Amino acid sequence: MKDYRTLALKELLAERVTSLLILLAVILSTMMTAVIGQSAGVLSAMRQQQAIALGGDRYATFVQMDKARLSALQEDDRLSFVGTYVMLGTAELNPSLTLGINEYHEDVAAVYPSLSRVKEGRLPKAPMEIALPEDVLQSLGFEGGLGDNLSLSLSKSLRHGLEISSYDYQAGFVLVGILESSYLNYTGGSVSGIAGQGTAEALLPESYFYYNVDIRTSDKGGFQDTMDDLIEGLSVHELDTMYNVLYLEALGIRYDVDKADTELSGQGFSFMLASGILVGALLLLAAGLVIYNILKIAVSRRIGQYGVLRAIGGEKGQLYFLVTFQVLLLCAAGIPVGLLLGVLSSKGILTAATGLLSPEIFMVRDAGELGRLIAENSSGKGSFLLASAAITLLFALAAAVPAARYAAGVSPTAAMAGRRTKIRRRMRKTKKIHCFEAYYARLNLRRSPGRTVVTILSLVMSITVFIALQGFTSLLDVSASMPEHLGDYSVVNMQGGISPAELADLKENGQVSDVAAQQFSLYELDAQNRPEGIETDIVLGMGETFQIFGFNDCWMDYEFDGKLTPEQMERLKSGEGCVIRNPIPMQVEGVETGTTYIEEGSTVHIEGKTLPVLLSTGGYDGYFSVGNGGFINGVQVLVSDRLYPQLTGAAAYAELRPVLQPDADRAAFDEMLDAFCGRIPGCTAISYEQADRQMAESFEQIRLLAWGLILFVGLIGLLNIINTVYTNIHTRIAEIGMQRAIGMDMRSLYKVFLWEGAYIGIIAAVIGGIAGYVCIIFIEAAGTDVLRLTVVPVASVAGAALSAIAACLAATCVPLGKIGRMSIVDSIETVE
Repeated sequence: MKDYRTLALKELLAERVTSLLILLAVILSTMMTAVIGQSAGVLSAMRQQQAIALGGDRYATFVQMDKARLSALQEDDRLSFVGTYVMLGTAELNPSLTLGINEYHEDVAAVYPSLSRVKEGRLPKAPMEIALPEDVLQSLGFEGGLGDNLSLSLSKSLRHGLEISSYDYQAGFVLVGILESSYLNYTGGSVSGIAGQGTAEALLPESYFYYNVDIRTSDKGGFQDTMDDLIEGLSVHELDTMYNVLYLEALGIRYDVDKADTELSGQGFSFMLASGILVGALLLLAAGLVIYNILKIAVSRRIGQYGVLRAIGGEKGQLYFLVTFQVLLLCAAGIPVGLLLGVLSSKGILTAATGLLSPEIFMVRDAGELGRLIAENSSGKGSFLLASAAITLLFALAAAVPAARYAAGVSPTAAMAGRRTKIRRRMRKTKKIHCFEAYYARLNLRRSPGRTVVTILSLVMSITVFIALQGFTSLLDVSASMPEHLGDYSVVNMQGGISPAELADLKENGQVSDVAAQQFSLYELDAQNRPEGIETDIVLGMGETFQIFGFNDCWMDYEFDGKLTPEQMERLKSGEGCVIRNPIPMQVEGVETGTTYIEEGSTVHIEGKTLPVLLSTGGYDGYFSVGNGGFINGVQVLVSDRLYPQLTGAAAYAELRPVLQPDADRAAFDEMLDAFCGRIPGCTAISYEQADRQMAESFEQIRLLAWGLILFVGLIGLLNIINTVYTNIHTRIAEIGMQRAIGMDMRSLYKVFLWEGAYIGIIAAVIGGIAGYVCIIFIEAAGTDVLRLTVVPVASVAGAALSAIAACLAATCVPLGKIGRMSIVDSIETVE
């Protein structure tokens, strides 16, 4: 007698359609996990590449380090990379833009790729050689070429960001390289140039010669502990530590948000990881439901056969094995095929997506570097493929368990006697049936509620995944963490200012939706530490200044939205209060500065006005400045532009930030703005358009790759829908034959099943849309770290719903066409 295990293979061969459908589900599931695994590696690498382009290939930077501290860092085995550079100083290009010259001691192209792309010439190597971006040379009015001399007026401060003590000097350089313009840091008010090694030693006095040290830690998990130990052990001032938050977020490295001095919470990665797990689980559940549905139907149809096996001595464990072994056989055939197709598909997605755009958009130097980056992260890595196979096998077996338990628990007597269906007739009112096919379709759906629910759930999972994946792409954008800027332009005049009449004229321009404006006055202290030229009861500390800013309503709304209550905002705008920004406590050569502190809720007296302090900030919170200038340490008083003239006697504005209409003609506005600045002496303007464009292009790479993945996964979801609906119809061949035998024509038959498909699609679209929206809420929380209701993604929900309904209708038509060509007798007698 042959082994009973051979019965599993015979059942697979006997019921070829059912076996083929399960095999297809296994292949599609494996393809999904393989494609996601392969694409996830590339998306992660691209996200990290974007972060490197924006902030450099470094985890953190220690500034103002001497040789002893540098040696200690270089010898620390907890650091995998220690790179140094010396800042020669800064030069003001205009009130909104500053040029910083750095001398790098490592391969600058490897650490800061976006700052070192050479357009002409080469990078500096020898002392007094320099390379500058093309836009910087234009701003300097330099008309020479490579090899010509270039003179710069530089200033170097002992404390970055604080104007306390500086060394000013003039230096001559030889231009050896013209770099590609990089506008990414325009919103921060800075651009960078590169000097050859040995330049700093030739130009800077010993007291101003210090190192900036870029580091990466060997242990990513212990990054913050290593940083804390280094800061304490080397006595590093908190102002002298800069975290590369963008790169840390991209790598998922934990860091202390307070010490990093950032508004990001550092929890985004955990939300992102949770969102990724959620999307992956939904994908596998969708595939698992397809396998479960098909297998449950197949087992139900063979229940009499299992009853005979039990009657002749078959044990429960043997029946359990028969069902499970069938799935194992199909997985053994389907998983290798799915892995191969998944690897080929992921490469096709990547090739198609990256072939659409220039390599420059991908923040790499050339197409070869882009190809290497993709190849390194999209090759058939064994870990990804092994995980894909294991996950698919696990979910396939989990989907087979209910059917196996059902087969093993069957009663021999009940199974051999056949299924007895109890018909329950409820008291129903007689009513007119307007569409018989739709009414009959609803009866069919209620007749087998279990099968209907599983079919709907399969569609719900696919719709949910499609919607969630579209929201998931926003988490991959590192540039979204970059500081925002107010307005599309910055117009600065620190000489005579810009009159209110000029501001009013600019607001009237048809291209402009609004203009944010601010005023500024700086007062130095006398011998008694009181501001000169203005009356106030505020007593300031040594080395501080007194500053008054005036904001118009547009600037106030941008700056204080969420920081002040509506009542406080109204008082501030009407000139009945102020906001105080306290100085930063510092010690310079043993002398403490920045000691003044004005508390929130107190009052200050300025020029005879008594002003309540509505908000008080200090420490390393944001500061007020004109253009993108650094923070001048002192007490900053912010009032409304309605009150500012009464306190200072001046009404002119120091800076305007025009906000353009969405459909504005930028070229026409640029011409108008040039004329505007030309007629007002001292006016300069910079546009944030190029910075916004580069920022958007830095994410274009990820968006394209992610959409390739989304569309592919959506296609697999549609195939799973077709698979499920096809199974439901194909298992009802005998029923269809009986309906045709009693007189139903093919047109009515088609309508019945089309109505069933439409009902299933509509119900699944509603539930899937709601579930997808819930996923979007959690995904949005990954970017904002706030769990709250968000805008309903109508386009995504509608697209997924229409696709699901169309797939249901298509899946209904395909098997009906074949069944309709069968004879009535064959339809009634067919087994498979």
